Order: sequence, then C-alpha cells, then structure tokens
Amino acid sequence: MELKDRLKQARKHAKLSQVQLAERAGIAQASVSEIERGLTRTSGYLVKLATICGVSPIWLSEGTGSMLVDVLSNVEPGPPILSSTRRIGIMGTAQLGPDGYWVGLDVGEGWVETYSRDEDAYALRLKGDSMAPAIRNGWVAICEPNHRLVPGEYVMVTTIDGQSMVKELLFENEDGVSLMSVNAAYGERRMIPWDRINTIHYVGNILAPSKVLGRY
Repeated sequence: MELKDRLKQARKHAKLSQVQLAERAGIAQASVSEIERGLTRTSGYLVKLATICGVSPIWLSEGTGSMLVDVLSNVEPGPPILSSTRRIGIMGTAQLGPDGYWVGLDVGEGWVETYSRDEDAYALRLKGDSMAPAIRNGWVAICEPNHRLVPGEYVMVTTIDGQSMVKELLFENEDGVSLMSVNAAYGERRMIPWDRINTIHYVGNILAPSKVLGRY
C-alpha cells in the first residue's frame, strides 16, 4: 500500500474530509490532496497528520507495523487543543513576480479567522501563479514570527535587498537555510546565508480566498 492510500485510509478512519484534516493540521488542503494523489511521496507533516487521524506515524510514513496506535502504550496522549479561532489581519497583498518572489506590498485589507497561538501572527494575500498548485492565486498565508522553523514546512523569507518569498524549508545550519521552491519550475533548491536574511517566519497555514472576511 502506497503513502497516498495509507493517508486516505487514515483519514477515513478518523472520519475527516481533506479540508477538515488540513484545517486541524494547520496546512493547506492542497498539501493533503497532493499526498493522496501520489504527487508527494514524503512530507514533513506526516507525524502531525497521523496524530490527528489516530494512527501510527510509523505506519503512515513507512507502511510498517499496525495502523492503529498501540492501546497498551505507556505514553499518555497530550491534552486536547481547545483554543478557538482568532482574527488575524491581512497586512498586505503581495504580487508575485516571474521568479517566485516579490518586492514590496500593496495595502492590505480584510482579515481571516484561524488558529494561531502566536500573538504577532499576520496574514499575507498572495497573487500570481508562481507557487501553484500548492498555493494558488489569491490565497492567504498565515505567518507566525515566534514559531520555531520546521524542516519540510513553509517559511516566508525576506532578504536584506527586499526580496520576499514563500519557500519550503529543507534544513538550517550555522551557515544559512536551504530552501525548495514551492513550484519546481522556478528552480529547486537555494541556499541563503544568514547574513543575507532580514526575516524568516514560519508559515502556519494557507487559507483559500473564501476565508477572507470584511475590512479590518
């Protein structure tokens, strides 16, 4: 059984739709869809997805062992997440250029309601197709400056020359960060030294345009 089939089985076990699973994991629904369509053979989200679905992370990622977590395990589950959604303002609209990055922002308006424990979280509306299909035109990125960086997940990076981009973080070391383009058509990997980075923020969620509410 391939990863795509195991995730479908896990989601069915948890009685969750793709949208529901993505919202609970704090990722884009497109990310779940890509795994289930076999477009992604690995993901930094698998442990989180397995936990939400109540299945074994080893089974989901490698296909070995039992699907269900051993009920005799002496590891007690953590407390349920009871935090409610909160309003996060859209600070600007970024028009993506042909190279997958933007310089400057248009004035933002509106807000979204989503889960975030970062008091400094902010939202960016992204326009353009340079990050499709994972992030489509008009979708909103929720950036969390105080969240730790997680390999395999998205980050928003601004360099000292004012270029901003959303990339997948491959790894970080004392020299800098290794990034993967969301859309492979714009290059695969890029290493940026720390002395060239102005800010790098964790992207906690990607929301569809329909989630944008009113004027902030």
